[in-house]
Amino acid sequence: MKKTIKVITLTLLSLGLLIGGVICILFLIFSPDKFNQDRWLKKPEERVDMVDSLLSEVNLKGKTKAEIIELLGEQEKDVYFKEPNNLVYYLGAERGFISIDSEWLVIWFDDKGKMTNYEVKTD
Repeated sequence: MKKTIKVITLTLLSLGLLIGGVICILFLIFSPDKFNQDRWLKKPEERVDMVDSLLSEVNLKGKTKAEIIELLGEQEKDVYFKEPNNLVYYLGAERGFISIDSEWLVIWFDDKGKMTNYEVKTD
């Protein structure tokens, strides 16, 4: 009887550690990367990994167009979603299991040149 309880306890403990380890590994693999300005500027295809961190940790609201360009660089030429009062940044391949489209960060400005809104769009 004592042997059975020990076996069950060790089995449950091992199973718990295994499940906990798998959860930790999945969290590390799929958690978004911290925003890094140098990486943002040099590796546009990796921006999709940092955009959530950028939007949650950097207060863009109210920044001028010049301040946004200083932080994120010039927008690419020939971009989707371009309008006269916005900046558009390529983020990379869309997130998900099957990524056939691209993601874009669209930032709008008011007539005074201050950031008013943003949206992550898929083409």
